[in-house]
Amino acid sequence: MRFFWLVSAVVLTVLPAYADPSGEALSEFAKCSSISAVIERLQCYDNAAVAAKMALAAPPSAQQQASVQTGEEESGGVLQWFGLSDNKSAKKAEDFGRPPPRADEPKEVTEIAASVSKFGRTSLGRAIFTLDNGQVWTQIEGDMTEVRDAKTGDEVTVEKAFFGSYSLVFKERKGLIKVRRTK
Repeated sequence: MRFFWLVSAVVLTVLPAYADPSGEALSEFAKCSSISAVIERLQCYDNAAVAAKMALAAPPSAQQQASVQTGEEESGGVLQWFGLSDNKSAKKAEDFGRPPPRADEPKEVTEIAASVSKFGRTSLGRAIFTLDNGQVWTQIEGDMTEVRDAKTGDEVTVEKAFFGSYSLVFKERKGLIKVRRTK
């Protein structure tokens, strides 16, 4: 029996040295999911969130620092899965609450500017715009705008719109034409 207590004492004093605070915080969240009583589960999640915040505030261990230096750790870590992060505070009011921009991702293109190199029509009378960059945009069937006086050389902008659609806008005119890219 004394041997059991001796081994237990050694294990309890040595294990905290190898503890991973973020891993422990994540395991606390996992334990909470198995609780069926609503109030007890909520209290468990609240306690786990406090532990996760403390794990983020704690300085990284030597093993964690080595993994960061070698690039083995995923960007953000598992605590970001739960909305917890150690991001620096925002410098401007516009940036408050935004995730930090990723350096490796290019900015999304939301519009292009070009000029019409060729104008034509489909068999149903829908407009077809061939732009000077080689792209071909066709007026969608749901758009009832009648395009009458499009000319070669007209400057246009194709903008990303709602629900994955696109709008073609002439620089010198009002209104827009709903289009889809065909080439």
